Amino acid sequence: MPRQCRIEYPGAFYHLMSHGVDDVPIFVDDFDRKRFLDPLHQLVELGILIVHAFVLMVTHFHILCETPSVGLSILMQKFLGQYVQGFNRRHDRRGHLLRSRYKALLVEDGEYFLECSRYIHFNPVKAGICSIPEDYPWSSYGQYVGSSDMFSWVCASKTLDYFPNNREYEGFVLKGRQVELRNPFDQAIRGIVFGSSEFAQRMGVVIPKPKKNQKESALSITAIEDAVNQIFPGLTQFQHNRIMVYALRCFTGKTCREIASLANRTPSAVTNIWNAINKQISCNRQLQQKMASLRHSLDKTSPP
Repeated sequence: MPRQCRIEYPGAFYHLMSHGVDDVPIFVDDFDRKRFLDPLHQLVELGILIVHAFVLMVTHFHILCETPSVGLSILMQKFLGQYVQGFNRRHDRRGHLLRSRYKALLVEDGEYFLECSRYIHFNPVKAGICSIPEDYPWSSYGQYVGSSDMFSWVCASKTLDYFPNNREYEGFVLKGRQVELRNPFDQAIRGIVFGSSEFAQRMGVVIPKPKKNQKESALSITAIEDAVNQIFPGLTQFQHNRIMVYALRCFTGKTCREIASLANRTPSAVTNIWNAINKQISCNRQLQQKMASLRHSLDKTSPP
């Protein structure tokens, strides 16, 4: 299968990741980590790259960056090539260290950018290495919450501008305990864009068309809301919104991203609601009956 072309333009945001082949460690000790970060720091100092967030795990790394000019592919090829050569010499090994080509997601600014930042900084907690992101020294998180200035070359200001203060960002990251943080690479459109379908189309990415046999996708949001109001009378606004999110995922061909946009929520919140209501349905017979009634009602209104 041919490699997909990188989308490059000045001012683009990327979530970069590379993993050790066969899960081998790519960072054995702190010397390796410093030898990886020092050239990255130099690229920032030279104005070639802007780093917004990073984390160095044992077998892989994540970097959220911005390119002031084009040339990411050549830049990363040289950067990673030099690191691998030095690593192999130092540890007396041969052969490939990284799995094939590094991964690079083109990231849409705003919500998607923030999701990448949170995913990167919460990675050590998700992996069970520490209980809070602040306890992990080899990420840029300390630069965000003021606990460390070791990586002062990381640009935290853009991300923090979305929040009233540092503590609000800290709360946003720590919500990773309550929501399902899915890997942005698993949610990417065509494996190359982490963003809305509109953004992907502007970048020239062809969006797959929904399957023709998905009759439910033709249901209007108004029809679904009318049915929800009929089957679930007396709900609070909060409860109504949750049922609507669930119904949109059940009865339309819309993606989690599209539903999140409609409901003014994050995609991870949509997934969280879906899982929570499914769990309730499994042990609540009354809710099972209401969901069956909702489906029956919508089946009658769906187009042939």
